[in-house]
Amino acid sequence: MYSPLFKQILITILLVLPVALHADTFEEGMAAYESEDYERAMQILQPLAVQGNAQAQITMGIMYDNGLGVPTDPARALDWYIKAAEQGIPIVQHDVGVKYFQGIGTKQDYLKAARWWKLSSDAGLADSQFNLGLIYYRGLGVQKDLKEAMNLFHRAAEQEHAQAQYSLAVMYAFGQGVEKNYPEALNWFQKSAAQGVAQAQYNLGIFYENGYALEKDEKKAAEWYRKAASQGLSEARDKLAQFSPEPEPKPEAEPDSPVQAGPAENFATVADTGTIKKEDWVMSQPADTYTLQLSSVLNESDALRFIRTHNIESNSAYVRVIIKDIVRFNVLYGKYDSLANARMGIDSLPSELQQLKPWVRNMAKLQDLIAKSQQ
Repeated sequence: MYSPLFKQILITILLVLPVALHADTFEEGMAAYESEDYERAMQILQPLAVQGNAQAQITMGIMYDNGLGVPTDPARALDWYIKAAEQGIPIVQHDVGVKYFQGIGTKQDYLKAARWWKLSSDAGLADSQFNLGLIYYRGLGVQKDLKEAMNLFHRAAEQEHAQAQYSLAVMYAFGQGVEKNYPEALNWFQKSAAQGVAQAQYNLGIFYENGYALEKDEKKAAEWYRKAASQGLSEARDKLAQFSPEPEPKPEAEPDSPVQAGPAENFATVADTGTIKKEDWVMSQPADTYTLQLSSVLNESDALRFIRTHNIESNSAYVRVIIKDIVRFNVLYGKYDSLANARMGIDSLPSELQQLKPWVRNMAKLQDLIAKSQQ
Protein backbone atom coordinates (compact mmCIF):
# COMPACT_ATOMS: atom_id res chain seq x y z
CA MET A 1 0.00 0.00 0.00
CA TYR A 2 1.44 3.35 -0.97
CA SER A 3 2.11 6.04 1.63
CA PRO A 4 0.04 9.23 1.82
CA LEU A 5 3.09 11.18 0.66
CA PHE A 6 3.33 9.11 -2.53
CA LYS A 7 -0.30 9.93 -3.24
CA GLN A 8 0.47 13.64 -3.10
CA ILE A 9 4.07 14.24 -4.06
CA LEU A 10 4.74 16.16 -7.21
CA ILE A 11 7.42 14.39 -9.28
CA THR A 12 9.17 17.31 -10.95
CA ILE A 13 11.61 16.27 -13.67
CA LEU A 14 14.94 17.93 -14.48
CA LEU A 15 16.56 18.50 -17.83
CA VAL A 16 19.91 20.18 -17.21
CA LEU A 17 20.77 22.98 -19.65
CA PRO A 18 22.48 21.81 -22.85
CA VAL A 19 25.91 22.97 -21.68
CA ALA A 20 25.85 20.74 -18.60
CA LEU A 21 27.93 17.57 -18.70
CA HIS A 22 25.24 15.22 -17.39
CA ALA A 23 22.18 16.35 -19.35
CA ASP A 24 21.84 13.11 -21.33
CA THR A 25 22.72 11.03 -18.28
CA PHE A 26 19.85 12.47 -16.29
CA GLU A 27 17.42 11.95 -19.17
CA GLU A 28 18.57 8.33 -19.36
CA GLY A 29 18.02 7.94 -15.62
CA MET A 30 14.47 9.27 -15.81
CA ALA A 31 13.76 7.19 -18.91
CA ALA A 32 14.90 4.11 -16.99
CA TYR A 33 12.69 5.12 -14.06
CA GLU A 34 9.60 5.52 -16.24
CA SER A 35 10.26 2.21 -18.00
CA GLU A 36 10.49 0.56 -14.56
CA ASP A 37 14.18 -0.32 -14.91
CA TYR A 38 14.79 0.81 -11.35
CA GLU A 39 18.22 -0.78 -11.03
CA ARG A 40 19.50 1.27 -13.98
CA ALA A 41 17.67 4.37 -12.69
CA MET A 42 19.37 4.00 -9.31
CA GLN A 43 22.80 3.65 -10.91
CA ILE A 44 22.36 6.90 -12.83
CA LEU A 45 20.36 9.02 -10.41
CA GLN A 46 22.01 8.26 -7.07
CA PRO A 47 25.36 9.90 -7.96
CA LEU A 48 23.49 12.94 -9.28
CA ALA A 49 21.45 13.09 -6.07
CA VAL A 50 24.62 12.96 -3.98
CA GLN A 51 26.01 15.83 -6.09
CA GLY A 52 22.97 17.92 -5.16
CA ASN A 53 20.57 17.44 -8.09
CA ALA A 54 17.24 18.22 -6.39
CA GLN A 55 15.08 16.31 -8.86
CA ALA A 56 17.26 13.22 -8.58
CA GLN A 57 16.92 13.54 -4.81
CA ILE A 58 13.14 13.63 -5.12
CA THR A 59 13.13 10.54 -7.32
CA MET A 60 15.43 8.72 -4.89
CA GLY A 61 13.01 9.56 -2.11
CA ILE A 62 10.10 8.16 -4.08
CA MET A 63 11.99 4.96 -4.83
CA TYR A 64 12.82 4.37 -1.16
CA ASP A 65 9.36 5.46 -0.08
CA ASN A 66 7.66 2.85 -2.24
CA GLY A 67 10.20 0.06 -2.60
CA LEU A 68 10.91 0.66 -6.29
CA GLY A 69 14.05 -1.38 -6.97
CA VAL A 70 15.16 -1.02 -3.35
CA PRO A 71 13.79 -2.16 0.03
CA THR A 72 11.13 0.21 1.35
CA ASP A 73 12.82 2.63 3.75
CA PRO A 74 10.64 5.61 4.83
CA ALA A 75 13.43 7.15 6.91
CA ARG A 76 15.90 7.15 4.02
CA ALA A 77 13.16 8.46 1.74
CA LEU A 78 12.60 11.38 4.11
CA ASP A 79 16.32 12.15 4.15
CA TRP A 80 16.29 12.55 0.37
CA TYR A 81 13.12 14.65 0.43
CA ILE A 82 14.66 16.96 3.02
CA LYS A 83 17.77 17.44 0.87
CA ALA A 84 15.55 18.52 -2.03
CA ALA A 85 13.31 20.64 0.19
CA GLU A 86 16.34 22.50 1.52
CA GLN A 87 16.92 23.72 -2.04
CA GLY A 88 13.69 25.70 -1.85
CA ILE A 89 11.17 23.62 -3.82
CA PRO A 90 7.78 24.45 -2.24
CA ILE A 91 5.92 21.25 -3.14
CA VAL A 92 8.66 19.13 -1.57
CA GLN A 93 8.73 21.36 1.51
CA HIS A 94 5.00 20.76 1.78
CA ASP A 95 5.37 16.99 1.58
CA VAL A 96 8.18 16.95 4.14
CA GLY A 97 5.71 18.72 6.41
CA VAL A 98 3.20 15.94 5.74
CA LYS A 99 5.81 13.37 6.73
CA TYR A 100 6.46 15.08 10.06
CA PHE A 101 2.76 15.66 10.72
CA GLN A 102 1.90 12.00 10.15
CA GLY A 103 5.10 10.57 11.63
CA ILE A 104 6.17 8.67 8.50
CA GLY A 105 9.88 7.84 8.46
CA THR A 106 10.35 9.90 11.60
CA LYS A 107 8.81 10.67 14.96
CA GLN A 108 5.62 12.71 14.70
CA ASP A 109 6.53 16.36 15.18
CA TYR A 110 3.86 19.03 14.65
CA LEU A 111 6.31 21.88 15.16
CA LYS A 112 8.61 20.65 12.39
CA ALA A 113 5.59 20.11 10.17
CA ALA A 114 4.57 23.71 10.83
CA ARG A 115 8.05 25.00 10.00
CA TRP A 116 8.11 23.24 6.64
CA TRP A 117 4.56 24.31 5.82
CA LYS A 118 5.49 27.89 6.71
CA LEU A 119 8.13 27.85 3.96
CA SER A 120 5.82 26.44 1.28
CA SER A 121 2.95 28.60 2.52
CA ASP A 122 5.05 31.73 2.09
CA ALA A 123 5.77 30.54 -1.47
CA GLY A 124 2.02 30.60 -2.13
CA LEU A 125 1.11 26.89 -1.93
CA ALA A 126 -2.59 26.76 -1.02
CA ASP A 127 -2.44 23.27 0.50
CA SER A 128 0.32 24.40 2.86
CA GLN A 129 -1.60 27.53 3.81
CA PHE A 130 -4.61 25.38 4.63
CA ASN A 131 -2.64 22.81 6.63
CA LEU A 132 -0.73 25.47 8.55
CA GLY A 133 -4.06 27.13 9.27
CA LEU A 134 -5.27 23.88 10.86
CA ILE A 135 -2.10 23.74 12.95
CA TYR A 136 -2.90 27.17 14.42
CA TYR A 137 -6.66 26.48 14.59
CA ARG A 138 -6.09 23.38 16.73
CA GLY A 139 -2.93 24.49 18.54
CA LEU A 140 -0.88 21.49 17.42
CA GLY A 141 2.77 22.02 18.34
CA VAL A 142 2.20 25.77 18.43
CA GLN A 143 0.14 28.13 20.54
CA LYS A 144 -3.45 28.23 19.32
CA ASP A 145 -3.96 31.37 17.24
CA LEU A 146 -7.35 31.78 15.60
CA LYS A 147 -6.45 35.06 13.92
CA GLU A 148 -3.43 33.49 12.24
CA ALA A 149 -5.53 30.46 11.30
CA MET A 150 -8.09 32.75 9.68
CA ASN A 151 -5.39 34.63 7.80
CA LEU A 152 -4.00 31.38 6.39
CA PHE A 153 -7.43 29.96 5.54
CA HIS A 154 -8.26 33.21 3.75
CA ARG A 155 -5.10 33.06 1.62
CA ALA A 156 -5.87 29.48 0.60
CA ALA A 157 -9.57 30.17 0.08
CA GLU A 158 -8.75 32.99 -2.33
CA GLN A 159 -6.95 30.33 -4.40
CA GLU A 160 -10.20 28.29 -4.61
CA HIS A 161 -9.12 25.77 -1.95
CA ALA A 162 -12.54 24.31 -1.14
CA GLN A 163 -11.76 23.06 2.36
CA ALA A 164 -10.14 26.35 3.31
CA GLN A 165 -13.29 28.08 2.10
CA TYR A 166 -15.35 25.82 4.36
CA SER A 167 -13.06 26.43 7.33
CA LEU A 168 -13.21 30.18 6.80
CA ALA A 169 -17.00 30.03 6.69
CA VAL A 170 -17.07 28.17 10.02
CA MET A 171 -14.96 30.85 11.66
CA TYR A 172 -17.18 33.67 10.37
CA ALA A 173 -20.33 31.77 11.37
CA PHE A 174 -19.23 31.34 14.98
CA GLY A 175 -17.03 34.37 15.51
CA GLN A 176 -13.81 32.42 15.90
CA GLY A 177 -10.88 34.82 15.63
CA VAL A 178 -13.19 37.40 14.06
CA GLU A 179 -16.53 39.05 14.79
CA LYS A 180 -19.45 36.84 13.85
CA ASN A 181 -20.52 37.63 10.29
CA TYR A 182 -23.31 35.55 8.67
CA PRO A 183 -23.09 37.20 5.23
CA GLU A 184 -19.37 36.38 5.00
CA ALA A 185 -20.01 32.87 6.29
CA LEU A 186 -22.72 32.42 3.67
CA ASN A 187 -20.37 33.63 0.93
CA TRP A 188 -17.69 31.08 1.79
CA PHE A 189 -20.13 28.22 2.46
CA GLN A 190 -21.57 28.81 -1.02
CA LYS A 191 -18.14 28.71 -2.66
CA SER A 192 -17.14 25.55 -0.81
CA ALA A 193 -20.50 23.83 -1.36
CA ALA A 194 -20.27 24.53 -5.08
CA GLN A 195 -16.99 22.59 -5.08
CA GLY A 196 -18.64 19.59 -3.43
CA VAL A 197 -17.66 19.83 0.25
CA ALA A 198 -20.42 17.93 2.07
CA GLN A 199 -20.16 19.84 5.37
CA ALA A 200 -20.49 23.14 3.50
CA GLN A 201 -23.56 21.84 1.67
CA TYR A 202 -25.10 20.81 4.99
CA ASN A 203 -24.44 24.19 6.58
CA LEU A 204 -25.80 25.97 3.53
CA GLY A 205 -28.98 23.98 4.11
CA ILE A 206 -28.98 25.27 7.70
CA PHE A 207 -28.71 28.83 6.42
CA TYR A 208 -31.64 28.41 4.03
CA GLU A 209 -33.78 26.58 6.58
CA ASN A 210 -33.30 29.22 9.27
CA GLY A 211 -32.92 32.34 7.15
CA TYR A 212 -29.38 33.31 8.15
CA ALA A 213 -28.24 36.22 5.94
CA LEU A 214 -30.92 35.38 3.35
CA GLU A 215 -34.63 34.64 3.08
CA LYS A 216 -35.82 31.30 4.33
CA ASP A 217 -36.23 28.79 1.53
CA GLU A 218 -37.19 25.29 2.59
CA LYS A 219 -36.95 23.93 -0.93
CA LYS A 220 -33.35 25.08 -1.33
CA ALA A 221 -32.55 23.89 2.18
CA ALA A 222 -33.76 20.41 1.24
CA GLU A 223 -31.77 20.51 -1.99
CA TRP A 224 -28.52 21.21 -0.12
CA TYR A 225 -29.29 18.63 2.57
CA ARG A 226 -29.90 16.10 -0.19
CA LYS A 227 -26.54 16.88 -1.84
CA ALA A 228 -24.73 16.47 1.45
CA ALA A 229 -26.63 13.29 2.28
CA SER A 230 -25.71 11.80 -1.10
CA GLN A 231 -22.08 12.03 0.02
CA GLY A 232 -22.86 10.06 3.18
CA LEU A 233 -23.11 12.91 5.70
CA SER A 234 -25.29 11.47 8.46
CA GLU A 235 -26.39 14.87 9.81
CA ALA A 236 -27.84 15.71 6.40
CA ARG A 237 -29.66 12.36 6.21
CA ASP A 238 -31.16 13.05 9.64
CA LYS A 239 -32.29 16.50 8.49
CA LEU A 240 -34.01 15.06 5.44
CA ALA A 241 -35.72 12.41 7.55
CA GLN A 242 -37.28 14.98 9.87
CA PHE A 243 -37.76 17.77 7.35
CA SER A 244 -41.38 18.95 7.07
CA PRO A 245 -43.13 21.74 5.12
CA GLU A 246 -43.35 23.82 8.31
CA PRO A 247 -40.32 22.98 10.45
CA GLU A 248 -39.99 24.35 13.95
CA PRO A 249 -37.24 27.02 14.21
CA LYS A 250 -34.11 25.36 15.51
CA PRO A 251 -30.85 26.84 16.72
CA GLU A 252 -27.91 26.30 14.42
CA ALA A 253 -25.68 23.44 15.42
CA GLU A 254 -21.98 24.23 15.17
CA PRO A 255 -20.42 22.67 12.06
CA ASP A 256 -17.67 20.13 12.43
CA SER A 257 -14.17 21.48 12.81
CA PRO A 258 -12.53 22.24 9.46
CA VAL A 259 -11.94 19.18 7.32
CA GLN A 260 -12.34 16.08 9.43
CA ALA A 261 -10.01 13.97 7.29
CA GLY A 262 -7.00 15.99 8.41
CA PRO A 263 -4.28 17.80 6.50
CA ALA A 264 -3.00 16.67 3.15
CA GLU A 265 -5.43 13.77 2.88
CA ASN A 266 -8.63 15.07 1.33
CA PHE A 267 -7.91 18.10 -0.81
CA ALA A 268 -10.73 19.60 -2.81
CA THR A 269 -11.54 18.32 -6.27
CA VAL A 270 -11.52 20.79 -9.13
CA ALA A 271 -14.43 19.79 -11.31
CA ASP A 272 -14.24 22.17 -14.26
CA THR A 273 -11.35 21.52 -16.66
CA GLY A 274 -12.28 24.53 -18.78
CA THR A 275 -10.28 24.83 -21.99
CA ILE A 276 -7.17 23.07 -20.74
CA LYS A 277 -5.93 20.57 -23.34
CA LYS A 278 -5.79 16.87 -22.60
CA GLU A 279 -4.84 13.57 -24.29
CA ASP A 280 -6.54 14.38 -27.60
CA TRP A 281 -4.25 17.35 -28.11
CA VAL A 282 -1.10 15.28 -27.59
CA MET A 283 -2.34 12.51 -29.88
CA SER A 284 -2.99 15.05 -32.65
CA GLN A 285 0.58 16.44 -32.67
CA PRO A 286 3.29 15.40 -35.17
CA ALA A 287 5.34 12.56 -33.73
CA ASP A 288 8.65 14.38 -34.25
CA THR A 289 7.71 17.40 -32.10
CA TYR A 290 8.47 18.02 -28.43
CA THR A 291 6.91 19.42 -25.28
CA LEU A 292 8.07 20.17 -21.73
CA GLN A 293 6.90 18.10 -18.77
CA LEU A 294 6.53 20.32 -15.71
CA SER A 295 5.20 17.80 -13.21
CA SER A 296 3.60 14.42 -12.65
CA VAL A 297 0.95 14.03 -9.96
CA LEU A 298 -1.38 11.29 -8.83
CA ASN A 299 -4.64 13.25 -8.79
CA GLU A 300 -6.37 15.09 -11.63
CA SER A 301 -7.35 17.87 -9.24
CA ASP A 302 -3.70 18.45 -8.35
CA ALA A 303 -2.78 18.73 -12.04
CA LEU A 304 -5.53 21.30 -12.59
CA ARG A 305 -4.55 23.23 -9.47
CA PHE A 306 -0.91 23.30 -10.63
CA ILE A 307 -1.92 24.70 -14.04
CA ARG A 308 -4.20 27.34 -12.57
CA THR A 309 -1.80 28.34 -9.81
CA HIS A 310 0.84 29.14 -12.44
CA ASN A 311 -1.68 30.75 -14.84
CA ILE A 312 -0.60 28.61 -17.82
CA GLU A 313 -4.00 27.37 -19.00
CA SER A 314 -3.58 28.66 -22.56
CA ASN A 315 -0.27 26.91 -23.23
CA SER A 316 -0.50 23.74 -21.20
CA ALA A 317 -2.03 20.29 -21.22
CA TYR A 318 -2.29 17.37 -18.85
CA VAL A 319 -2.51 13.70 -19.75
CA ARG A 320 -3.51 10.59 -17.87
CA VAL A 321 -0.95 7.78 -18.05
CA ILE A 322 -0.42 4.49 -16.24
CA ILE A 323 3.05 3.40 -15.12
CA LYS A 324 3.51 0.25 -13.08
CA ASP A 325 -0.26 0.06 -12.55
CA ILE A 326 -0.23 3.56 -11.02
CA VAL A 327 -2.34 6.29 -12.62
CA ARG A 328 -0.55 9.62 -13.02
CA PHE A 329 -1.39 12.96 -14.55
CA ASN A 330 1.52 14.59 -16.38
CA VAL A 331 1.43 18.37 -16.79
CA LEU A 332 2.87 19.50 -20.14
CA TYR A 333 3.80 22.91 -21.48
CA GLY A 334 4.23 24.16 -25.03
CA LYS A 335 5.01 22.57 -28.39
CA TYR A 336 8.42 22.75 -30.08
CA ASP A 337 9.52 21.57 -33.53
CA SER A 338 12.99 20.43 -32.43
CA LEU A 339 14.86 19.24 -29.35
CA ALA A 340 17.07 22.33 -29.44
CA ASN A 341 14.07 24.66 -29.48
CA ALA A 342 12.48 22.76 -26.61
CA ARG A 343 15.62 23.20 -24.55
CA MET A 344 15.67 26.88 -25.41
CA GLY A 345 12.03 27.04 -24.38
CA ILE A 346 13.02 26.19 -20.82
CA ASP A 347 14.89 29.48 -20.58
CA SER A 348 11.78 31.44 -21.56
CA LEU A 349 9.59 29.93 -18.83
CA PRO A 350 8.62 32.00 -15.77
CA SER A 351 11.23 31.72 -13.02
CA GLU A 352 8.97 29.65 -10.75
CA LEU A 353 8.61 27.05 -13.51
CA GLN A 354 12.32 27.08 -14.33
CA GLN A 355 12.88 26.23 -10.67
CA LEU A 356 11.09 22.94 -11.29
CA LYS A 357 13.64 22.09 -14.00
CA PRO A 358 11.30 20.79 -16.75
CA TRP A 359 12.07 17.69 -18.75
CA VAL A 360 11.84 17.62 -22.56
CA ARG A 361 9.43 14.96 -23.80
CA ASN A 362 9.14 13.60 -27.35
CA MET A 363 5.55 13.56 -28.60
CA ALA A 364 5.90 10.10 -30.15
CA LYS A 365 6.93 8.56 -26.83
CA LEU A 366 4.13 10.37 -25.01
CA GLN A 367 1.62 9.19 -27.61
CA ASP A 368 2.79 5.61 -27.18
CA LEU A 369 2.49 5.87 -23.38
CA ILE A 370 -1.00 7.36 -23.64
CA ALA A 371 -2.12 4.66 -26.07
CA LYS A 372 -0.88 1.89 -23.78
CA SER A 373 -2.56 3.54 -20.81
CA GLN A 374 -5.92 3.55 -22.62
CA GLN A 375 -5.84 -0.16 -23.43
